[in-house]
Amino acid sequence: MMNGTNKTSGFAVVLSAVLYVLQGIAFSADANVRFPGASSFTEEKLRSALAEQLQEIATSGLAPARADDAAWFLGAFYRRQGFPSADVTFDIRGSQLVLKVREGERIFVQSLDFVGNRSFDGKKLAEYMVGLAPDRLAESKLPYNETEIAAGVERVSAFYQSEGFLDMVADASGTRISASGRSAGVVVRIVEGPKYFLGAITFAGRPLFGRDELLGALALKPDAPFTPSAADGMQRTLQGHYVSKGYFAAKVEWHADRTRAKGGRVPVTLVCEPGPRFRVGAVVPSGTDRLSPEFIERRFDSLVGEVYDPEKLERRYRELTKTGLFKSLHVRPVPVGTDSLNLEVEVVEAKAKEIGFELGYGSYDGVSAGVRIGDRNFLRFGRPLSLSLQYSQRGFRGELLYVDPWLFDSQWMLRAKIYSQFRNEIGYSKAAEGLRLELTRKFTPHWEAGGYTAFETTKISDITIDARLAGPKEYALAGVGLTQTLDYRNDVTNPTRGWVFTSSADISALDGRIAFARASARYSWYRTFGKSLFGFGARAGWIIPFGDENEIPIDLRYFNGGGTTVRSFAERKLRPKDAGGHPLGGNFYTVFNAEWEHPISGAFSGAVFADAGNLVGGSTVSLDDMRYAIGVGLRYQLPIGPLRVDYGINPSPKAGDAPGALHVSFGFAF
Repeated sequence: MMNGTNKTSGFAVVLSAVLYVLQGIAFSADANVRFPGASSFTEEKLRSALAEQLQEIATSGLAPARADDAAWFLGAFYRRQGFPSADVTFDIRGSQLVLKVREGERIFVQSLDFVGNRSFDGKKLAEYMVGLAPDRLAESKLPYNETEIAAGVERVSAFYQSEGFLDMVADASGTRISASGRSAGVVVRIVEGPKYFLGAITFAGRPLFGRDELLGALALKPDAPFTPSAADGMQRTLQGHYVSKGYFAAKVEWHADRTRAKGGRVPVTLVCEPGPRFRVGAVVPSGTDRLSPEFIERRFDSLVGEVYDPEKLERRYRELTKTGLFKSLHVRPVPVGTDSLNLEVEVVEAKAKEIGFELGYGSYDGVSAGVRIGDRNFLRFGRPLSLSLQYSQRGFRGELLYVDPWLFDSQWMLRAKIYSQFRNEIGYSKAAEGLRLELTRKFTPHWEAGGYTAFETTKISDITIDARLAGPKEYALAGVGLTQTLDYRNDVTNPTRGWVFTSSADISALDGRIAFARASARYSWYRTFGKSLFGFGARAGWIIPFGDENEIPIDLRYFNGGGTTVRSFAERKLRPKDAGGHPLGGNFYTVFNAEWEHPISGAFSGAVFADAGNLVGGSTVSLDDMRYAIGVGLRYQLPIGPLRVDYGINPSPKAGDAPGALHVSFGFAF
């Protein structure tokens, strides 16, 4: 008997579950919900407001608890839209949910007034209150919602307190609904109270450092308002100052009593307990797979035994993250003993091997394509090796590049590359193979300097210019030089402020004979004005031949004109030229660029620019015969730099000059 009853009950449970699931499926299939009484919003709008609740019903089934939730959320939606007396009830009719709506009158905010505000005008307070100026309220149709009004009053109060009005009180109890019941005049009554300022700062406990140094670390503004959050900020800043000096466990507390304020100035006491000065004991790596733990240890080895310095640690951390060797990298200082700490370095390695493809187009090079194969962890030493092959309509280049950012575990970086290329230039073709070794070091966070040596064998062919003006047709080049970069840009790829100055100088031999010296410099400056970006650039280069100037090979000379120089000329088309109009290059050049860029829509921006520059043959250094460009451009911003289309007009063309030039290119012009 009991068993039979159990079977019947079990069958009923199963049947109920099946009906429950089928009811949910039926609801999901046609979103079976009605909104009788709703007239102010479309059914689509109401469904959108209940999207999450309706999805829950479709997934888990239509039940009274879920229907009640839907009714509550719909009522909340109505109240947010200015229906304070809206009421929503539910009814379940089979697989259909019925949400009965009594909307009531809809109320809009007609006016917003502040009473008692002496320190700030109503327009400023309205921005905090509702995000609109008071004179725009009537036309904006802002729904009246008591909850939102209360939240706005809270924002106004928080603003006042951030300005030092710690006793300020505000409420919207003066709000009145019109006789028609369709508009509200919101009145916020304010009692400002006194404004408190930071008063005398006292350092107590064991400050260690002089008062002037501690005040300098705080960098307080004159007449700064006193607030608890401002005092908390002082505490964090001062504690950070102690940590930067090696006092890793430093504690700072602040004490202030507003009742002791004189003239509104609150005296603040900062109690400093630096504790012991910590040194770095050991580096403890974890998570390495293909990399050896020793690689991690060596990157931080210069910090071991030294006083803990978070700035130096941050620099080492940034160096490692830039290698691309890690998916994640976490460095955690952990105290061991009373005055020592270990650096626990936890890593997750990224895939070391990669292959990349590129496809592009430029006005001068035409269609281009390339492939790059790389290994960031060559021979498991954490050094990258890459092979790149690039083709364009002007030629082909292959390059094998090895980079050692820490040569012999020092701060010197080695870049070694071998390459082979063939290019068709205007008036000649060039085939070359070479080797370049470059050794550089960052002496400061912004200044990098070093030296390089280069060897190259070159053959010039298919010469259509006057052969007497082309220089040697086949030669071996050997050179040594110095280079430096001073970089204060905020971003290397897409700078919006700052400047960079680079320069280099070298001396080279042709076929074993000292032939020429060369020097070049480049300066670029960027600054934003609102949404606009202004950039200025200046470049110059000078080749000093030690013999006949025509002995400088044509492919080593400077050329001017093009998408990154004077943009009213096609690539290399700025004079001097031979009788056939082929560019001959020169031994001295200048380029000056100025550009104003402003966003248009999305990733697109427009630009206006002006360029100037010249190119001089022989041994002359001169600013004579300057050529100019004015023009407009279109930019499409990509994470790795902008795609640019520019048209430059020549405002003062000479005989044989084109009126302007169109350029399609990638990256910044200067």
